[in-house]
Amino acid sequence: MVAQQHYQRLKHLYAADPAENATGPVDISYGFAELVGIVEGTSATTVMNRVPFQRLLSDASSLAAGSVEKDGLLTMDRFNLSVERPEYRGPVRATAEIVFAEPPRYHVRAVLLDEDDEPVAESLALFEPSGEELPPDPAPESGDAETPAPPPAPFMPVHVTRYGVLCLN
Repeated sequence: MVAQQHYQRLKHLYAADPAENATGPVDISYGFAELVGIVEGTSATTVMNRVPFQRLLSDASSLAAGSVEKDGLLTMDRFNLSVERPEYRGPVRATAEIVFAEPPRYHVRAVLLDEDDEPVAESLALFEPSGEELPPDPAPESGDAETPAPPPAPFMPVHVTRYGVLCLN
């Protein structure tokens, strides 16, 4: 039950911050997050080059990493974005999961999919502790009875020792 309360707190914190591209439900489970949104507008002009996919992918990655760290905030140390179809506009689904955990660092892979579940863009991100506390839940009394949470991401905690790598699975 404690984990579900943490996921609800993350959902409420995300909902309290205005998300320009996220339009649908947010699903969070241990090491996994999914957002539904829409990509619209132009991606480039003669002066500016905008990446409309970056916000959804970074949001999904942050929520997936935050789902395993209940004590404090994580900051994104690195973010690599690969856009396969820069011309795409329309509804999308961003899914992110932790692919490698080396506590307190987490590597997250996120994929942006179109309506036909074809990839539009993908990203890899590295998260580390920021030293800051997680803010309190802005809506603690609200009982969200939305869609059931997706299954947890299959990853293995790995600890590096001076003798080698220890995998706790």
